[in-house]
Amino acid sequence: MKLQKKIAIVAGGTGNIGEGIVRRYLEEGATVIVPSRTLNHLDSLQGYISDITTGNLVPYQANIGTFGGAQEFVRNVLEDHGKIDICVASIGGWWGGKTLSEMNNEEWREIMTNNLDPHFYLARAVLPSMQEAKSGTYIFMAGPGGVVPVRKSEIVAVAGTAQMKMAEAFASEMRPHGVNVYQLFIADIATRNSKREKTASSITPEEIGDYTLQLYAGEVKEPNNYIQKFMRVTLPWFRV
Repeated sequence: MKLQKKIAIVAGGTGNIGEGIVRRYLEEGATVIVPSRTLNHLDSLQGYISDITTGNLVPYQANIGTFGGAQEFVRNVLEDHGKIDICVASIGGWWGGKTLSEMNNEEWREIMTNNLDPHFYLARAVLPSMQEAKSGTYIFMAGPGGVVPVRKSEIVAVAGTAQMKMAEAFASEMRPHGVNVYQLFIADIATRNSKREKTASSITPEEIGDYTLQLYAGEVKEPNNYIQKFMRVTLPWFRV
């Protein structure tokens, strides 16, 4: 098993994509830590992975949406488990209804706070421990709409583009210390709750988990490129 005796954090592990990543990591023998502000959000996840007999799911009640909350969460993880081998940040969300010129200050701050700030807080908390250990993999995640403006959802692309440049900066900082940082873009996802039939072009959350495992194991092409794409569809409008 690829992750036996490894410690993994999956932020957003109770979400539609995160649950598939959690499942794959457990199947590979990892101790998988999932932070949540309220532990009852883990009920659906517990049911989804109840058939897996390998690995160990460890819920943590934590608010990584604040700088102090993320720092406290990571400090507790390190005290309890001693290290962090891989961290996947499947966090943020969609928003729509107004163009940038129509948005007010409160709406701007809400989206930037929800979609960008937690990425910085968690990376800022996790990466120093990986730097000290001189090993580890950190993966930011986003969809194409996170960098390509969609009419009346342009704010999502603004936050996502900032996230991408953040990943680039962290990747440059961490590379000399043996730590890999990636920005993974994914598209056409058939999740359990979307009630979509899987097609030849779509991918499942479990397959996304597989790809992150390949990144961790250095099994992908151009592993030194911090931008990684995992999508079977051709999106001619998507350029990064």
